[in-house]
Amino acid sequence: MNYSWDRPSPARRIQREDALLAVGYAALAWLLHSLDLTATGSPLVPGLAPWWPALTVIGCAAVLLRRRQTAVMVTVCFAAAVALVLANSAAGLFLAFEAVFSLVLFGSARAARAAEVSVLVLCGASGAAAWALTGDLRDGVTVILLTGMVLLLPAEWASNLRKAAQLAESESARAAAIRSAARDQERLAAREHELALAAERQDMARELHDVLSSRLSAIALQSGAALRSPAGSSLPVEVLGHVRRESVKGLEELNGMIRTLSSGVPRPLAGSVLDLDAVVDGHRAAGMEVSWSNRLDRPEELPSPLQAAVYRIAVEALVNAARHTDGARVRMLLERAPGGIRLVVQDDGGSHPGRSAGSPALAGTGTGVPSMLARAGQLGGRAWAGPAASGRGWTVEATLPADGSQLPEPLPGQGNIGTEGTKV
Repeated sequence: MNYSWDRPSPARRIQREDALLAVGYAALAWLLHSLDLTATGSPLVPGLAPWWPALTVIGCAAVLLRRRQTAVMVTVCFAAAVALVLANSAAGLFLAFEAVFSLVLFGSARAARAAEVSVLVLCGASGAAAWALTGDLRDGVTVILLTGMVLLLPAEWASNLRKAAQLAESESARAAAIRSAARDQERLAAREHELALAAERQDMARELHDVLSSRLSAIALQSGAALRSPAGSSLPVEVLGHVRRESVKGLEELNGMIRTLSSGVPRPLAGSVLDLDAVVDGHRAAGMEVSWSNRLDRPEELPSPLQAAVYRIAVEALVNAARHTDGARVRMLLERAPGGIRLVVQDDGGSHPGRSAGSPALAGTGTGVPSMLARAGQLGGRAWAGPAASGRGWTVEATLPADGSQLPEPLPGQGNIGTEGTKV
């Protein structure tokens, strides 16, 4: 059966079983009358007796509306049932049975509860009335049994069917909710996988940039300085030494990254504060004037993630100064700051008379500054990159927490990545 607990749509077509039920009630009533088995005694209202066929047809026709218009069906069936009972026809009992059954099964929840209570009260009241009128308890019990079979039995039967249908609908809705939750979980997992891949790609791009771009930029600048040196100068030999060291270190870091990607085992963090001396010497050999001041006591005791971040930020800042300025003077300072350490790399914009950079300006990838800011954010620090306050040159400043116990392990894609000229 197809049950609905809300107001049914008028457009719902008549169910085949409803039509068969209506025809069955009419045929049964006709059979009982043909066999003279309808009832005994005289009609309570003799004038209604000849109208039993019409009343039966009206009541049975109303059964067709029990799903579409339950209230109309119940009203017509009860009216026909009362008239048939007054006409001494047993067909009224069938219609009363069906009216109660349909009201409890297809009516609203409030109407169904009211019908069950009303039927129970009616059974008790009719039995008490029969006992009071006849003075015979057996008459009261007989009336209770009769009304119970005609009214209470269909009410309880329909109530059980209604509860079973509601339980089935609840289980179906629960299964649909579980399927929907599973689909949502799959979509969420797919989205998380996409985000993880994006973060991994971002981390790989940053690592490749730090490993290759800074090394190759330094090699290009240093080799350019060697090419521009006067004939007979000792500068090319010194520069070639720096070029070789940069090449070897770049290959080592690149091989380490390839091994990491192949095995999945994280490689040790490359770069330390003490390595910055060699980086500065390489830029000086390329013709850049660098003032480098390390005011930290025992910098080698700093946590490895912190040293690697300082190293990467400083190297990128120096490469950017050499790449984008002509003959710049660069000042680099590393010192203690409240709650951590502070790195400042500042150039004066270049273009000094009588001085020339080691090579022409080199095009960048556009990922250097975001990479620096991301490394600071990964360690819970702050970084800033933008034009100097004097209006001439560029400044990179990073403040990082120095307490190793408070430093989180860098994770791919984490950190506060800002834009140029923005505090992060």
